[in-house]
Amino acid sequence: MRGRTVLVVEQEYLIATDIEYSLLAEGAARVVIAANVEEAAQPILDQIDLAVIEARLGDPGVVAFVAQLREQGVGVVVTSADRQIQSLFTGTVPLEKPFVASALVAACEAALNEARRPLDQV
Repeated sequence: MRGRTVLVVEQEYLIATDIEYSLLAEGAARVVIAANVEEAAQPILDQIDLAVIEARLGDPGVVAFVAQLREQGVGVVVTSADRQIQSLFTGTVPLEKPFVASALVAACEAALNEARRPLDQV
């Protein structure tokens, strides 16, 4: 995690700042917060090492956005309270809400390791 740039896409600001605090405490160099994928789809994407993305029903752009990040070699953690939603995302690390900081950190480390694998091995 040390020195990484992390994108957090989370609708609830307090949850997003809690995630940010946890990641900075683990050594992340920079955490960028966006409320949704449209807000996150900016030029910064080529600087992202890891993304923690909330997936919700009725947000079809998330699947395409996650696929784009995976193609760029970005590790992705998908958070959701709904396990069925998490199953839509291959090559990502699922993290069921609510979660504690240690589970978040473990999921992020797993996602960074997953991102090092070629996509055809996912």
